[in-house]
Amino acid sequence: MAIYSTFFLAQPDQLPVAFPDWKPPLPEPVTRKSINPFTREEMTITTCAPEWEGFDPDNMAFPAPQVVAIEGDYQTYLENRIPPFVQSQPHWCAKNLTNVELEPLVAAATGAPDTKVESALYAHPAIGCGLEQIPDDFIARVKPPSDADLQAIAEQWAKTMSTREHTHSVSGDRLSDDWSVDDALRLLNPIVELLKQHSDAQSLYLLIEP
Repeated sequence: MAIYSTFFLAQPDQLPVAFPDWKPPLPEPVTRKSINPFTREEMTITTCAPEWEGFDPDNMAFPAPQVVAIEGDYQTYLENRIPPFVQSQPHWCAKNLTNVELEPLVAAATGAPDTKVESALYAHPAIGCGLEQIPDDFIARVKPPSDADLQAIAEQWAKTMSTREHTHSVSGDRLSDDWSVDDALRLLNPIVELLKQHSDAQSLYLLIEP
C-alpha cells in the first residue's frame, strides 16, 4: 500500500483550523498497555497520543488496499489529492517517507542521533494519517546548506538507511536495497528547495496519508 508524504510550511496557529477534527498531543506523556497488532502480544507504550471516545485500539482494522487508476500526469495526481489547505501552502508531494526515514535525516543534519520527530496533531486512528513537525534545528541546518554540507548530510542519511536495521526484517530477510548518496539527494534536494520559501513564523510539517 502506498504512503503519500507531503512536506509543507505553515504557521502553527493555522493547524487547528486546517485540521478541525484532529487533536493536539497530550501535555504530558502517559503510559498505556496495548496489543501489538502483528504479534498480538501485550506491550507497554509511553505516548502523548490522545484517546478517542468509543475507539478500541486493540480491535483496530487496517485500511484495505485500494487500486487507483491514474489518468494524466502523476505529479498532478499527487497535487490534487492533498487537502486544500496544504495545497495553498508551500509544499512538496512525495511518497513513502515516514518517521522511519525522517528521523535518520534529521539526525544526519543536526548531528543529534536521538532527536525524535513529534506529532503536531493526531488524526483519529481509524484514518491512518499523521502530521509530524520537523525540528527547527533541522531547518537551521539546511536553509540553505553549502554544497559540502548537503553532500555530508546525504552521505550520512544514505549510510544509516543502508544499515541492517532499515534493510532487513527481524527474521533476517532483506526488505529493501541499500541507499546510494544519489538516492538520498533526490529526496533531500526538494526539501531544501521548499525551505527557500520558509519564513520565521512558519514550521515544517510532514503530512502522512495511506
